[in-house]
Amino acid sequence: MNGFTHRVLGVALGLLLLLVNTSSLHSQPYTGVLLQAVKDAVRNLPPGFEALQWDGYPLVLFYDLDGDGMEDLFLLSTKKIDGLGTTDLKALSEYSRVFDGKAAQPYFLHIFLRRQTSTSLLKTIDLGSKRVFGSFQKFEIRHAARIPFGIEITFPNRVGLERVWVLVSSSSRIELFTFQEQHNVKSYVKDINGDGVMDLILFEDLFEDSLGYETYASWYQWDGTTYKRFRSVNILRNLRSFLSTIKQQILSKNWDAFFQYALQPQDASFAKGAGVQVALPRIFRVPPPPMYPMVGSETESIGIEILQRKFIDLIYPEILENPFNLREDGPESFLLTFRLVVEGDSFLLSTRVSMYKNFFANRLFYLVLQ
Repeated sequence: MNGFTHRVLGVALGLLLLLVNTSSLHSQPYTGVLLQAVKDAVRNLPPGFEALQWDGYPLVLFYDLDGDGMEDLFLLSTKKIDGLGTTDLKALSEYSRVFDGKAAQPYFLHIFLRRQTSTSLLKTIDLGSKRVFGSFQKFEIRHAARIPFGIEITFPNRVGLERVWVLVSSSSRIELFTFQEQHNVKSYVKDINGDGVMDLILFEDLFEDSLGYETYASWYQWDGTTYKRFRSVNILRNLRSFLSTIKQQILSKNWDAFFQYALQPQDASFAKGAGVQVALPRIFRVPPPPMYPMVGSETESIGIEILQRKFIDLIYPEILENPFNLREDGPESFLLTFRLVVEGDSFLLSTRVSMYKNFFANRLFYLVLQ
């Protein structure tokens, strides 16, 4: 085993797609030349620094930073203040420490370069004073590339989870990037625009009068050395606009425009070719029980008999907060149930609303062709 990941009470949300997890150090984590390299690194720590340990072994990630074919070392340490503090990661991972004002102690990341006969300190990075340790892992920035890459260290706190990224673009260009997850701020990492580079997406819920909770999504792109905010969109306002547009298209039975606007391009092509009677039952269905038991004249989908009637109104439920649950790889689709009022009757129907992988482009939402 050549690494370590420890999560406290499930606080670390497994957010991040393509984070490379390391194994828990329940036994000797490294042997041979790597063991000797770790011993050399610990001896070469600056005065006052002590390596953080799990079961008596220093906590280390191995990765070839400089491309010489030898794995270099990333080692976490602390400094005791007035003789107080601990290097035991089992103790540092206890979540109860977040409530102890005296539990905070400084954390540092040391980067060591390995050579055939020596290990030399390249850089020491101050991570700040923290109460609880969460996880320590390496992640990919550019797909299948040795460099750039990142090291993530997480620290649970009283409001959520602090994520500290050490971003390495070369042995001489190393940046620190930090963000906080909490009840109204969530994140995920994914290559949303297909350029082979991981993107960071932050979702933040903010309360606004007359609207409810609006969710702002921000796209952070890799600029060669760090992540910078590139674009932001609001979810709720755009969703309401999307639903309002398709309502008008449905009520006017402008099906070609509806297919073009509401469906993904490949689904729109299918729907236009297959026709309304084939496509609509795959978009709109009766809500699944127990939400809605079928009674009376209710229908399983929009059929020819309904299509021949005059459409009077389409009534949506009031949406006061972001309905898209955030998964590890992005927003999850949700089931929207609405009432279609036709001449002489009305029907409850449901459709599944989803978000495009890159919802920062021209279109945010689409209806799922089931």
